[in-house]
Amino acid sequence: MTAIQCRRFEGQVALITGASRGIGAAVARRLAAEGAAIAVAYNEQAELADEVVRSIERDGGRAVALQADLTDRKGASTLLKAFSEHFDRLDVLVPAAGNAEIKALEDMDVETWQRSFAIHLDAVLEVAKAAYPLLKQSSGRVVLLSTVGAQAAFTGFAAVGAAKAGLDSLLQYMASEWIREGVRCNGVSCGTVDTGILERWEIGPRVRRFVQKKTVGLGVAQPDDVAPIVAFLAAPESRYVVGQMMVADGGMTLGIDFEEWVHEAYGKDARLR
Repeated sequence: MTAIQCRRFEGQVALITGASRGIGAAVARRLAAEGAAIAVAYNEQAELADEVVRSIERDGGRAVALQADLTDRKGASTLLKAFSEHFDRLDVLVPAAGNAEIKALEDMDVETWQRSFAIHLDAVLEVAKAAYPLLKQSSGRVVLLSTVGAQAAFTGFAAVGAAKAGLDSLLQYMASEWIREGVRCNGVSCGTVDTGILERWEIGPRVRRFVQKKTVGLGVAQPDDVAPIVAFLAAPESRYVVGQMMVADGGMTLGIDFEEWVHEAYGKDARLR
Protein backbone atom coordinates (compact mmCIF):
# COMPACT_ATOMS: atom_id res chain seq x y z
CA MET A 1 0.00 0.00 0.00
CA THR A 2 1.25 3.50 -0.77
CA ALA A 3 1.87 5.90 2.11
CA ILE A 4 -1.36 7.45 3.41
CA GLN A 5 -1.20 11.23 3.34
CA CYS A 6 -4.56 12.09 4.90
CA ARG A 7 -6.87 11.15 7.77
CA ARG A 8 -10.27 11.51 6.12
CA PHE A 9 -11.99 9.13 8.55
CA GLU A 10 -10.62 10.44 11.83
CA GLY A 11 -13.17 9.82 14.60
CA GLN A 12 -15.34 7.63 12.39
CA VAL A 13 -16.24 3.94 12.58
CA ALA A 14 -16.37 1.46 9.69
CA LEU A 15 -17.90 -2.00 9.58
CA ILE A 16 -16.49 -4.28 6.90
CA THR A 17 -17.82 -7.80 6.36
CA GLY A 18 -15.60 -10.48 4.84
CA ALA A 19 -12.70 -8.51 6.32
CA SER A 20 -10.49 -11.42 7.34
CA ARG A 21 -8.93 -11.61 3.87
CA GLY A 22 -8.92 -10.28 0.32
CA ILE A 23 -10.61 -7.01 -0.56
CA GLY A 24 -12.35 -6.76 2.81
CA ALA A 25 -9.04 -6.93 4.69
CA ALA A 26 -7.44 -4.39 2.36
CA VAL A 27 -10.36 -2.00 2.86
CA ALA A 28 -10.17 -2.45 6.64
CA ARG A 29 -6.47 -1.56 6.65
CA ARG A 30 -6.95 1.37 4.29
CA LEU A 31 -9.75 3.00 6.28
CA ALA A 32 -7.86 2.37 9.52
CA ALA A 33 -4.79 4.05 8.04
CA GLU A 34 -6.99 7.08 7.35
CA GLY A 35 -8.21 7.24 10.94
CA ALA A 36 -11.30 5.03 11.18
CA ALA A 37 -11.94 2.55 13.95
CA ILE A 38 -12.71 -0.78 12.29
CA ALA A 39 -15.10 -3.64 12.97
CA VAL A 40 -13.55 -6.62 11.17
CA ALA A 41 -16.47 -8.97 10.51
CA TYR A 42 -15.75 -12.57 9.54
CA ASN A 43 -17.42 -15.96 9.52
CA GLU A 44 -14.95 -18.85 9.84
CA GLN A 45 -11.37 -17.56 9.66
CA ALA A 46 -10.83 -16.19 13.18
CA GLU A 47 -7.04 -16.35 12.98
CA LEU A 48 -6.96 -14.26 9.81
CA ALA A 49 -9.42 -11.75 11.26
CA ASP A 50 -7.32 -11.45 14.41
CA GLU A 51 -4.24 -10.81 12.29
CA VAL A 52 -6.02 -7.98 10.47
CA VAL A 53 -6.91 -6.51 13.87
CA ARG A 54 -3.33 -6.86 15.08
CA SER A 55 -1.92 -5.24 11.95
CA ILE A 56 -4.21 -2.25 12.44
CA GLU A 57 -3.29 -1.99 16.11
CA ARG A 58 0.43 -2.20 15.31
CA ASP A 59 -0.03 0.88 13.15
CA GLY A 60 -1.73 2.73 15.99
CA GLY A 61 -5.34 2.13 14.98
CA ARG A 62 -8.33 0.63 16.72
CA ALA A 63 -10.05 -2.53 15.51
CA VAL A 64 -12.12 -5.42 16.80
CA ALA A 65 -12.99 -8.77 15.19
CA LEU A 66 -16.67 -9.78 15.17
CA GLN A 67 -17.91 -13.23 14.13
CA ALA A 68 -21.23 -13.79 12.34
CA ASP A 69 -22.58 -16.17 9.72
CA LEU A 70 -24.36 -13.78 7.38
CA THR A 71 -26.04 -16.60 5.46
CA ASP A 72 -28.01 -17.33 8.63
CA ARG A 73 -31.25 -15.37 8.86
CA LYS A 74 -30.20 -14.00 12.26
CA GLY A 75 -26.64 -13.31 11.16
CA ALA A 76 -27.06 -9.60 10.45
CA SER A 77 -28.81 -8.86 13.74
CA THR A 78 -26.18 -10.92 15.59
CA LEU A 79 -23.42 -8.90 13.93
CA LEU A 80 -24.97 -5.51 14.72
CA LYS A 81 -25.63 -6.53 18.31
CA ALA A 82 -21.97 -7.46 18.73
CA PHE A 83 -20.97 -4.25 16.96
CA SER A 84 -23.03 -2.15 19.39
CA GLU A 85 -21.08 -3.62 22.31
CA HIS A 86 -17.94 -1.89 21.01
CA PHE A 87 -19.15 1.18 19.11
CA ASP A 88 -21.97 3.71 19.48
CA ARG A 89 -21.83 5.02 15.91
CA LEU A 90 -21.38 3.75 12.35
CA ASP A 91 -20.14 5.93 9.52
CA VAL A 92 -19.10 3.51 6.77
CA LEU A 93 -20.49 0.09 5.85
CA VAL A 94 -18.66 -2.10 3.32
CA PRO A 95 -20.33 -5.51 2.80
CA ALA A 96 -17.37 -7.37 1.29
CA ALA A 97 -18.19 -10.97 2.26
CA GLY A 98 -18.43 -13.31 -0.70
CA ASN A 99 -17.34 -16.49 -2.43
CA ALA A 100 -16.85 -17.64 -5.99
CA GLU A 101 -17.78 -21.07 -7.28
CA ILE A 102 -17.41 -21.69 -11.00
CA LYS A 103 -19.77 -24.11 -12.63
CA ALA A 104 -21.20 -24.40 -16.13
CA LEU A 105 -24.95 -23.83 -16.37
CA GLU A 106 -25.65 -27.39 -17.46
CA ASP A 107 -23.93 -28.56 -14.28
CA MET A 108 -25.46 -25.92 -12.00
CA ASP A 109 -27.16 -27.22 -8.87
CA VAL A 110 -29.61 -25.41 -6.61
CA GLU A 111 -27.22 -25.45 -3.65
CA THR A 112 -24.44 -23.62 -5.53
CA TRP A 113 -26.92 -21.11 -6.93
CA GLN A 114 -28.52 -20.40 -3.57
CA ARG A 115 -25.18 -20.11 -1.75
CA SER A 116 -24.15 -17.39 -4.15
CA PHE A 117 -27.35 -15.40 -3.75
CA ALA A 118 -27.33 -15.90 0.03
CA ILE A 119 -23.93 -14.25 0.54
CA HIS A 120 -23.72 -11.81 -2.39
CA LEU A 121 -27.25 -10.42 -2.29
CA ASP A 122 -29.41 -11.53 0.64
CA ALA A 123 -26.71 -10.96 3.26
CA VAL A 124 -25.90 -7.52 1.87
CA LEU A 125 -29.53 -6.44 2.14
CA GLU A 126 -29.91 -7.80 5.67
CA VAL A 127 -26.69 -6.22 6.96
CA ALA A 128 -27.50 -2.89 5.35
CA LYS A 129 -30.99 -2.91 6.84
CA ALA A 130 -29.65 -3.77 10.28
CA ALA A 131 -27.05 -1.00 10.04
CA TYR A 132 -29.42 1.62 8.60
CA PRO A 133 -30.56 3.19 11.91
CA LEU A 134 -26.94 3.93 12.85
CA LEU A 135 -26.08 5.10 9.33
CA LYS A 136 -28.96 7.59 9.43
CA GLN A 137 -27.63 9.11 12.63
CA SER A 138 -24.20 9.77 11.09
CA SER A 139 -25.22 10.53 7.48
CA GLY A 140 -23.18 7.44 6.71
CA ARG A 141 -21.96 5.85 3.51
CA VAL A 142 -22.41 2.37 2.09
CA VAL A 143 -19.99 0.99 -0.50
CA LEU A 144 -21.00 -2.28 -2.18
CA LEU A 145 -18.64 -4.60 -4.02
CA SER A 146 -19.76 -6.06 -7.33
CA THR A 147 -18.09 -7.58 -10.39
CA VAL A 148 -17.93 -6.93 -14.11
CA GLY A 149 -19.23 -10.50 -14.37
CA ALA A 150 -22.65 -9.05 -13.54
CA GLN A 151 -22.74 -7.41 -16.96
CA ALA A 152 -20.31 -9.48 -19.04
CA ALA A 153 -20.93 -13.22 -19.30
CA PHE A 154 -17.83 -15.19 -18.30
CA THR A 155 -18.37 -18.92 -18.74
CA GLY A 156 -18.78 -20.68 -15.41
CA PHE A 157 -19.46 -17.48 -13.46
CA ALA A 158 -23.25 -17.51 -13.73
CA ALA A 159 -24.07 -18.02 -10.05
CA VAL A 160 -21.89 -15.12 -8.91
CA GLY A 161 -22.70 -12.94 -11.92
CA ALA A 162 -26.45 -13.28 -11.53
CA ALA A 163 -26.29 -12.55 -7.79
CA LYS A 164 -24.09 -9.53 -8.38
CA ALA A 165 -26.42 -8.29 -11.12
CA GLY A 166 -29.10 -8.31 -8.45
CA LEU A 167 -26.72 -6.39 -6.20
CA ASP A 168 -26.22 -3.77 -8.90
CA SER A 169 -29.98 -3.29 -9.03
CA LEU A 170 -30.23 -3.24 -5.24
CA LEU A 171 -27.72 -0.38 -5.21
CA GLN A 172 -30.06 1.76 -7.30
CA TYR A 173 -32.97 1.24 -4.94
CA MET A 174 -30.84 1.62 -1.83
CA ALA A 175 -29.24 4.81 -3.08
CA SER A 176 -32.46 6.44 -4.24
CA GLU A 177 -34.37 5.68 -1.04
CA TRP A 178 -31.67 6.20 1.58
CA ILE A 179 -30.20 9.45 0.24
CA ARG A 180 -33.39 11.08 1.54
CA GLU A 181 -32.08 10.36 5.05
CA GLY A 182 -28.54 11.42 4.20
CA VAL A 183 -27.13 7.91 3.68
CA ARG A 184 -25.07 7.85 0.50
CA CYS A 185 -24.66 4.52 -1.36
CA ASN A 186 -22.27 3.61 -4.18
CA GLY A 187 -20.32 0.57 -5.33
CA VAL A 188 -17.21 -0.75 -7.04
CA SER A 189 -17.52 -3.24 -9.90
CA CYS A 190 -14.26 -5.18 -9.85
CA GLY A 191 -12.47 -7.08 -12.56
CA THR A 192 -10.26 -10.04 -11.64
CA VAL A 193 -8.75 -9.49 -8.18
CA ASP A 194 -6.00 -11.61 -6.65
CA THR A 195 -7.76 -12.79 -3.50
CA GLY A 196 -6.29 -16.30 -3.60
CA ILE A 197 -9.17 -17.90 -5.46
CA LEU A 198 -7.26 -18.26 -8.73
CA GLU A 199 -4.93 -20.71 -7.01
CA ARG A 200 -7.94 -22.91 -6.24
CA TRP A 201 -9.12 -22.93 -9.86
CA GLU A 202 -7.69 -25.32 -12.41
CA ILE A 203 -8.08 -22.52 -14.97
CA GLY A 204 -6.30 -19.98 -12.74
CA PRO A 205 -3.04 -19.70 -14.73
CA ARG A 206 -4.95 -19.26 -17.99
CA VAL A 207 -7.14 -16.58 -16.42
CA ARG A 208 -4.01 -14.71 -15.33
CA ARG A 209 -2.60 -14.79 -18.85
CA PHE A 210 -5.90 -13.61 -20.30
CA VAL A 211 -6.22 -10.70 -17.85
CA GLN A 212 -2.57 -9.72 -18.40
CA LYS A 213 -3.28 -9.44 -22.11
CA LYS A 214 -6.67 -7.70 -21.82
CA THR A 215 -5.43 -5.09 -19.34
CA VAL A 216 -2.41 -4.30 -21.54
CA GLY A 217 0.05 -5.43 -18.89
CA LEU A 218 -1.70 -4.22 -15.74
CA GLY A 219 -2.55 -7.81 -14.91
CA VAL A 220 -4.75 -9.18 -12.15
CA ALA A 221 -5.64 -6.51 -9.58
CA GLN A 222 -4.47 -6.67 -6.00
CA PRO A 223 -6.92 -5.99 -3.15
CA ASP A 224 -4.94 -2.81 -2.45
CA ASP A 225 -5.92 -1.60 -5.93
CA VAL A 226 -9.58 -1.68 -4.92
CA ALA A 227 -9.30 -0.33 -1.37
CA PRO A 228 -8.47 3.30 -2.34
CA ILE A 229 -11.52 3.40 -4.61
CA VAL A 230 -13.73 2.23 -1.77
CA ALA A 231 -12.13 4.86 0.46
CA PHE A 232 -12.84 7.58 -2.09
CA LEU A 233 -16.50 6.61 -2.35
CA ALA A 234 -16.77 6.67 1.46
CA ALA A 235 -14.97 10.00 1.81
CA PRO A 236 -16.25 13.60 1.72
CA GLU A 237 -14.64 14.26 -1.68
CA SER A 238 -17.25 12.04 -3.36
CA ARG A 239 -20.25 13.68 -1.66
CA TYR A 240 -21.91 14.35 -5.04
CA VAL A 241 -21.57 10.73 -6.23
CA VAL A 242 -24.76 8.81 -5.44
CA GLY A 243 -25.96 5.44 -6.70
CA GLN A 244 -22.99 4.81 -8.99
CA MET A 245 -21.19 1.53 -9.64
CA MET A 246 -17.61 2.50 -10.45
CA VAL A 247 -15.85 0.00 -12.72
CA ALA A 248 -12.30 -0.97 -11.74
CA ASP A 249 -11.16 -3.70 -14.12
CA GLY A 250 -7.98 -2.34 -15.69
CA GLY A 251 -9.84 -1.97 -18.99
CA MET A 252 -10.41 -5.72 -19.23
CA THR A 253 -13.98 -5.42 -20.52
CA LEU A 254 -13.27 -2.77 -23.14
CA GLY A 255 -14.34 -4.47 -26.36
CA ILE A 256 -13.97 -7.91 -24.80
CA ASP A 257 -13.96 -10.85 -27.18
CA PHE A 258 -16.09 -13.43 -25.36
CA GLU A 259 -15.05 -16.32 -27.60
CA GLU A 260 -11.43 -15.45 -26.91
CA TRP A 261 -12.17 -15.43 -23.15
CA VAL A 262 -13.69 -18.90 -23.27
CA HIS A 263 -10.90 -20.38 -25.36
CA GLU A 264 -8.09 -18.67 -23.45
CA ALA A 265 -9.43 -19.50 -20.00
CA TYR A 266 -10.84 -22.95 -20.53
CA GLY A 267 -9.39 -24.33 -23.74
CA LYS A 268 -11.48 -25.00 -26.80
CA ASP A 269 -12.81 -28.35 -25.60
CA ALA A 270 -12.42 -27.94 -21.83
CA ARG A 271 -15.26 -28.61 -19.39
CA LEU A 272 -15.67 -27.09 -15.95
CA ARG A 273 -15.47 -29.38 -12.97
